[in-house]
This record gives sequence, C-alpha cells and structure tokens, in this order.
Amino acid sequence: MKENFYTRLLKVTLSIFLSILVIYPLVMMLRQVQWNDLRVLINDVEFKRAMINSIKVTSVTAMISISLAYILAFAITQGNIRFKNYFSIIIMLPMLLPSISHGLSLVNIFGDNGFLNQYFNININLYGFKGIVMGSVIYTLPVAFLLLLDAMRYVDYNKYEIAEVLGIPRWRRSLIVIWPYMKKPVIVTFFAIATMVFTDYGVPLAVGGRFKTLATYLYTEVIGLLNFSKGAIIGGVLLIPALISFLIDISIKDVRNNNLNRVKKDVITNKIRDFILKVILVSISTLIIVLIGSFVILVVATKYPYDLSFSLDHIRNVLNKDALKYLLNAIGISASAAVVGSLLAYVVAYVTTRLEQNWLTKVLHIIAISSIAIPGIVLGLSYMIGFKGSFIYQTIYIIILANIVHFFASPYLMARNALQKLNAHYEDIGKTLNVSRFRMVVDVFIPNTIDTIIEMVIYFFINSMTTISAVTFLYSVKSMPISIMINQFTGALMFEEAATVSIMILITNVVVKMVFTLIKKKYTLIYS
Repeated sequence: MKENFYTRLLKVTLSIFLSILVIYPLVMMLRQVQWNDLRVLINDVEFKRAMINSIKVTSVTAMISISLAYILAFAITQGNIRFKNYFSIIIMLPMLLPSISHGLSLVNIFGDNGFLNQYFNININLYGFKGIVMGSVIYTLPVAFLLLLDAMRYVDYNKYEIAEVLGIPRWRRSLIVIWPYMKKPVIVTFFAIATMVFTDYGVPLAVGGRFKTLATYLYTEVIGLLNFSKGAIIGGVLLIPALISFLIDISIKDVRNNNLNRVKKDVITNKIRDFILKVILVSISTLIIVLIGSFVILVVATKYPYDLSFSLDHIRNVLNKDALKYLLNAIGISASAAVVGSLLAYVVAYVTTRLEQNWLTKVLHIIAISSIAIPGIVLGLSYMIGFKGSFIYQTIYIIILANIVHFFASPYLMARNALQKLNAHYEDIGKTLNVSRFRMVVDVFIPNTIDTIIEMVIYFFINSMTTISAVTFLYSVKSMPISIMINQFTGALMFEEAATVSIMILITNVVVKMVFTLIKKKYTLIYS
C-alpha cells in the first residue's frame, strides 16, 4: 500500500525536528575545533595523562560492575532466597542520586576525615584511582544489574531439563543454558557501563583528588578557561566509547527465546550456592544502605564526624541558599521532560512500528536511537555552543530539551518494543470499522501499553532530577536545577550542605517513584 502524503509529512517533520535536537548541536560543536588546538592537545602531557587515567578507571570499573551485576542478577533469578524483591529495590537506590553524591558518600565513610578513619583509624587512601573506581561501581551497578536482570528473565529455562536428561553436571548447566542468551546483553552492558564511567565527572570531582580524568579535564578547560575549541575536541574524544557501544548494540545478533511459555520451573534448592548468593546480596545491600544512610547523619550532625549532636543548621543553610526554588525548578524541568519526552518518544515509536516501513522510517529510527551515543557532558557542551544567542539559551527550556534528548533513546525503545508486541492487524480492523488512527491510538494502543508509558515517564523524571553533566553548561541563576547545588557546595567544601541537597533529590525521586507505581497498579487492574 502506497504511503499517503500526511504520513510521509509526519515522518519528515519528526526526522527534521529530531535532527535539530540531536545532530545540529553536535555539528556546531565540532565546527569549533581549531586544528592548531588539536596539535597542542595531542602533545599536552596533562591531556595524555587524563586519557590514560580514564581508560584505566573505565576498564577496571566496567569489569567489576559487570561481574557484580551478573552475580546479583543470577541470585535474584536463580537463587532460592527470601525477600529478593527488597534486595532488588535496595540495589537500585543509587540510581535515584546524582553520581557526585556517591563520591561524597564514600568521603563520609572512607575519607581522611571519614567515619572509619576518625573512630577506627582505618585509612584506605580513598582519593584518586581507588576512590573513583569505588564510586563509579556504586554509580553504574544499578544500571548493569537492571540490564542483566531483564535479559536473564528471557532465558528459556526449559533447557535445564534437557541438560539434566543429557547428564550434564549441575554446576555446568547454568553456563550452558544461560550464557547463549546473556552473551549479547553482557557485551552491550559492558560498553554501556564503560561509556557511563568514561564520560562521568561527578565521581572524579568528589574523590578524584589530583587524579584527573578526561571528563574533569573537559570541565576545567571549558568552565575554567572557556576554551571551546579544546572542549569540542575532548567532547569528540568522549563520543568514541559511546559510538562503539552504539555500533555493537545494533550489530550483535541476539539469541531469542521463541517459546511463548516462559514460566520458569521451580528453583532447585542448593544450600551452599544460596548461602553464598545471600551473603553477597546482604553485603552489597548493607553497603548501599550505609553509604546512603551516611547522608542522613551528615545532614543532622553538628559537625561530622567530630560532633554528632543533633542540629538543623545545615538544612537551614541550604534553604537560605534558595534550595526550595531550585528544587521547584528541577521538578518543573523533570516533569516537563517526562511529559513532552514521553509523548514525543511514543509518537516516534508508533510511526516507526505501526506505519509503513521504508527508508524514511529507518532514518527516523536511527536518529531516534542515536542520542544514546551522546554522553551528557558532550550534549550539554554542544547545546551551549549550538544554541548560544537563541531565545532558549540559558533558559529552563534548553535544559528541558537537553534532558529529553539525553534520555530519549531508552523510553523510545521501551515504547517501540511494547507497540511491536500488539496485534499487527489492529490498523486493518480499524480501517474496516471506519475508525481513525487517532481513535485507535487513544482507545486501543495507549490502554494496552499504559504500563510502558508510566515507566517512560518515571525514567525521564528520575534521570532529569539526577543529571548534572547534561545541564552543567546550560543553566542560569534563574533556571538552575537543584542538582547543580551539589557541585557548588562540594567545591566550597560544604559537604553537609551537599548531602542535604542529595537527600532532597532522593526523597523527591522516591516519592515520585512510589506515586507512579501506585498509578501503574491502578491502571493494570483497570485494563487487565
């Protein structure tokens, strides 16, 4: 069937709009490059050291994070352990905080003036490579865990019975059955985590000390020296691991479970295995609770760790710095990004899955997922350069747009996967009954994908609340989100105030997550 004019116009309009938001700023950023600066940068000893440091930190963190996440996902899906859902919730808590907050929590416990050093004289020399790796593992572990947990749930567990019939030893069955399904997710997750670490400057800013990474080097060059040419070059370098991750994600073939009956058989009790897995779950969950709990102590203590008497002075100091105003800014930005971003992602997903498939559809799909290959700090720099002088520059609107683009790919893929699962003949039925596409979307597609839509909204909101890198170049005094205050307080060595802001962000995200979870349950009951 030939594509009509309005359908083609919609695809072209969406492609142009997304190109302006995604591709145009990057082109404008790269146009800032001066080749003389490129030669200077290549010969710069500090740049080379920062590059090597970033590669070291990224490699070690990714391996540790993937290994722990795989074990945790295995424990949740394979272990015969009580309260697994609660362990999953605890493991995901660090996602509700900015990355710099994880560095601060390590300082509270393991720093030179931290709890362990003050009360037990234990100094692990946190600052530098060791501290960045520890903070980056905490920052990336929830993401790796979620990706691998989701993949492990799609394993065809019926093959366990086949392996048992063939006489394959129990200790080898998990490897033989699970690994074919997990090969691609593990590789993709590795590069996704590597990209997060390579481009993050929050953790290095908190615990890096003199150990400078490429992201902090970029931050110094652009914010401190206003050298946009060098910043554009470093931004281009930071794009490399994300582009590799993107190419690997679309090139590696996945092993799919074509068995519609994915009901897993009962987990076989293995006391030794389950005990080991439970110890790992309890240990990591306890560490996460202790690190986040240290913020609470830091907020209400008079002077941590010297004077732990109760005080509200730090909360007053934060409120006197207009924290509530910036919190409202952040909520407004996050809510706007969640609503507009989810609507845009859903429309694009509908166009690329339910309308005629042609070259224009493929172009739109590639543009839609390409934002996943742009690190937040690079996106923020490109938006600053690309939209400088425009009516949205240094307003709340440019921050909203940056957040939408920064987090667009994942919600888009959520919606795309959900829409692909619906009956392919719905449109034909609607045409036969003389029902418009719009009514079909409102009355059929949205009710059948409401769970996914709610997850998209949550994803946009929480990530927009916690991001610092994507907005660090874009805010003004009037449009500043509250997460930026963590940077400011940390730079002024006001760690108690930085912890207070972190708690405010955490509480906001927890409340929003709980509210939308209740809404999701309500709509699930209505449409089930």
